Amino acid sequence: MKRTLLKLFGLAALGGCASARGEGRSVSAVVINYTDRYIADVSVNGRWAGAANAYGGEGNRVEGFLAPRETDKKVVLKVKWTVGSYYSVESNSYTRSPIQARFADVELPMPYPPESTYLILHFFPDGHVEAELSADRPARKIPKPAGYHR
Repeated sequence: MKRTLLKLFGLAALGGCASARGEGRSVSAVVINYTDRYIADVSVNGRWAGAANAYGGEGNRVEGFLAPRETDKKVVLKVKWTVGSYYSVESNSYTRSPIQARFADVELPMPYPPESTYLILHFFPDGHVEAELSADRPARKIPKPAGYHR
């Protein structure tokens, strides 16, 4: 009984902190990779957000992110990730490569959908990252390459 009360108190305290920071509803983070490199250790504002195989990722979700309460307030996300092995569509295999750390400040486009359920991170071949809040299931902006086997 004592543990249950402590857990409930802890959840109430966390909820109060989220309200004080101006954050709103819970959303799931989704990483979509359009590159030929494995992407790992993706974090948003210091919180782990997932990983994605080359040309993959749209099926995995990481829970526990909070969308901004105000849908027209500028938000810049601190995104960090690492890139690793190269994937070859022709051989359907990875080639080991040194892991490289990357980072970007990514602005969310406004206004945000008020009923967002996803924070979608798009990693493009030229190295830039885009983020969006969406109420719809994540969709790719670039199709997978012809012959992709995974």
